[in-house]
Amino acid sequence: MRNDELLEQIYNDVKALGLVEDQWAFSNMCGRTGTWFSCIKNRNLPMTSDAFLTLSHNIRTRAVELIDAKQHKEAVSLSERLIEQAQQQIARKQLRFSDCSY
Repeated sequence: MRNDELLEQIYNDVKALGLVEDQWAFSNMCGRTGTWFSCIKNRNLPMTSDAFLTLSHNIRTRAVELIDAKQHKEAVSLSERLIEQAQQQIARKQLRFSDCSY
C-alpha cells in the first residue's frame, strides 16, 4: 500500500470510530501539533513509529468510551494494526543501520 493511501486509511478509520472529527484532532491524537497530519500528507512523508505508537495508545485509552461493543473491538484491532506498523518501521530502520559499515 502506498504511503498516501495508508495515511488516509488510518485517518478515515479513526474518524469512522468517532474518535476525531477532523485532521487537527487526529494530529493531536498522534501527539503532534494540529497541522502535522496535513503537512505529512502534502509532503507524502510516512508517520513515525512514535506517532503510530502514540496514536495506538490514545485509541486504546479512548476505546473504553465506546459503548458499542463492535466499535470497541474495531478500535482495539486498529490499535494493534498501528503497533504492527510501528514494529515494521522500526525493523526497517534497524536493517538500514545494520547495513552501514563503520
